[in-house]
Amino acid sequence: MLKNLGIKGRVLLLTLLPVSLMASVLGGYFTWLQQSELQSQLLQRGEMIAEQLAPLVAPAMGRHDTALLARIATESLEQQDVRAVAFLNANHEPLAHAGPIMLNQAPLGSSTHLQQRTDNDATRYLLPVFGRHRNLAGDVIPNEAHRLLGWVELELSHNGMLLRSYRNLFASLLLIVTGLVLTTLLALRMSRTINAPLGQIKQAVAQLKDGHLETRLPPLGSHELDELASGINRMAETLHNA
Repeated sequence: MLKNLGIKGRVLLLTLLPVSLMASVLGGYFTWLQQSELQSQLLQRGEMIAEQLAPLVAPAMGRHDTALLARIATESLEQQDVRAVAFLNANHEPLAHAGPIMLNQAPLGSSTHLQQRTDNDATRYLLPVFGRHRNLAGDVIPNEAHRLLGWVELELSHNGMLLRSYRNLFASLLLIVTGLVLTTLLALRMSRTINAPLGQIKQAVAQLKDGHLETRLPPLGSHELDELASGINRMAETLHNA
């Protein structure tokens, strides 16, 4: 394959091939790194929102104030990437809901800690609300720290994360393409600095072959090519004086 390529083709191949491979590997790695970081930030944001809602809704759950719970659920939809919010009583019966029906199945189990279930489109969180959360809100009730008041349930959409990922991917591809274009232009310029002097040498040799022994080559712009031109000039001068 290389035998069929001219100097320009070889310069382009030897310049663009390693640059393209390096750009692809580094671009893929940093894109994956950004995607992982965005997903991690999304999951952490969901955990933080759920943990912030627990002490906020605990007093209303203790009083069974469904109107206040509904307002809190509706306001929670203003948070970034929040798709749906629901508040449940201790028996998992709904007290308030805002937003569309949740896409994911509820996390399994009756854990005393935050649970989550993730798929391609959304992540669903389930956090128990205990009496200690009501104590944090100011309503201190003795011997209620471990009493289960209800559950906070919310779902975060992955659409925003995917959109940001696509933007990052587009920016990475744009940088890679820009780098390849600049590298190609540089390689073409380098190939011209080689091809043009070689063309002059080829033309001079052809003229000498046709009997134009007065033909001489000017300086060609590089040490090696100047040495070659000097040798051809000496040969032409020898032939001319013979």
